Amino acid sequence: MTWRSESIPPVPETTAAMVKAAFPKGNLYVDLHTEFGAIYDDDPFAALYSKNRGRPVEVAPWRLALVTVMQYMEGLSDRQAADAVRRCMDWKYALSLDLSDPGFNFTLLHDFRERLVLHQGAQPLLDTLLEACQARGWIKARGKQRSDSTHVLAAIRTLNRLELVLETLRAALNQLSEADAPWVRQWVPLEWYESYGPRAESFRLPKDKSKRESLAVQIGADGYALMDAIYRGDDAAHLRHLPDLEVLRRVWVQQYYRCTEPGMEEVRWRRQDEGPPAALRIQSPYDLEARYCTKRDTEWVGYKTHLSETCDAGYPDLITQTLTTLSTLQDSVMGPVIQQDLAQRDLLPGTHLVDTGYVNAAFLVTAQREHHIEVVGPPMGSYSPQSQAGQGYGLEAFELDWDAEQARCPQGHWSITWRSRHNESGDPVIRIRFARATCRACEARALCTRSQDAPRALTVLPQAQHVALQAARQRQETDAFKAQ
Repeated sequence: MTWRSESIPPVPETTAAMVKAAFPKGNLYVDLHTEFGAIYDDDPFAALYSKNRGRPVEVAPWRLALVTVMQYMEGLSDRQAADAVRRCMDWKYALSLDLSDPGFNFTLLHDFRERLVLHQGAQPLLDTLLEACQARGWIKARGKQRSDSTHVLAAIRTLNRLELVLETLRAALNQLSEADAPWVRQWVPLEWYESYGPRAESFRLPKDKSKRESLAVQIGADGYALMDAIYRGDDAAHLRHLPDLEVLRRVWVQQYYRCTEPGMEEVRWRRQDEGPPAALRIQSPYDLEARYCTKRDTEWVGYKTHLSETCDAGYPDLITQTLTTLSTLQDSVMGPVIQQDLAQRDLLPGTHLVDTGYVNAAFLVTAQREHHIEVVGPPMGSYSPQSQAGQGYGLEAFELDWDAEQARCPQGHWSITWRSRHNESGDPVIRIRFARATCRACEARALCTRSQDAPRALTVLPQAQHVALQAARQRQETDAFKAQ
């Protein structure tokens, strides 16, 4: 489609008169237009359209952008939003349309969103709105913001393992047919048309476990036969680049074990515990990045989005950021990413309220050191047996002398070793150990360790991280923290 920039017209006089008569005290969209004027102009969307090719754009991009925002505010489908443009005079006022304007086809909204995604144009929509809010003083400089994550469902049908391999093979065959139908007709057996022609959900799959495994093995053998014919045959070299064929290969690696040794040939359906971790496991041939995940009581296949919003008293709550990730990516790695993105757009808070999943020692330190942000959130508790039981000497009961590199226990005994090491994740830690003879003779041994013979040992983070984490745990118990 060809785009040509046009100036944004004023609200037609007839539309303005009718709307003011119908809404003498104003309404949401009248106030929106009155306060902001035209929030969006066409310039930010120039990259979404060609300048010299295709038919002209039917609806100005700034109007589609504003309809997209209003559609979200009302929770409307595309068809309902397009209908609202035709029948609602307050929407016509916000869009500077005449009352007799017939609107547009609802499919243009889908096309506009696809262009936004393709050209990464969604962020400018949010940034333009936030700039207008900042200009009006609606965002407090270095105020409070909160961040949390929620699930996003993938636009796919959830498939079990058997349906997954069946649908993956079907998708590969369909793409092969589009690329070279004569080759498919020559090579594919006639019974495959009945087995892999319909969609997976249309089959009545066997319920008996042995029959399901037998069917899975047959599908696997057919898939390998197809890949052998393409990757080993000279007549199919032009088909090897097809995306769905690569998807077939990846899914088969995850779901099957194949032995090709002469005399030992075998195709085996992998057991559930032999598959890849959830972060790598493909859930659908139509969305290779959708992942299965759980968060507390919620299970889903899709993605995870991180939302940040302002939350200062006396100011409107405004979303300042959205970041979408794989559903299996832990919240704990996103804190620095969120703050860095806010810093690049001059939206950093002074106080950042987050959930437990975001709070770790490294984040507490880097937020303060790099951005001068106070991170407020409940940190994870200690996993020591003493802290879990609520009695005995936990880490907080020991005095650490960072300069002397020694620790003193509650009974007044000093450690004998202090070594810098790395934990299982590769992060730096300090291993501290007390003398065996001292711990054996200690009267408070039962409060310190459950070991019958070994001395007490501590694992602590580097000083800055340790101090920040202990301070966060202590602050968690205060009335001010609970109120915040």
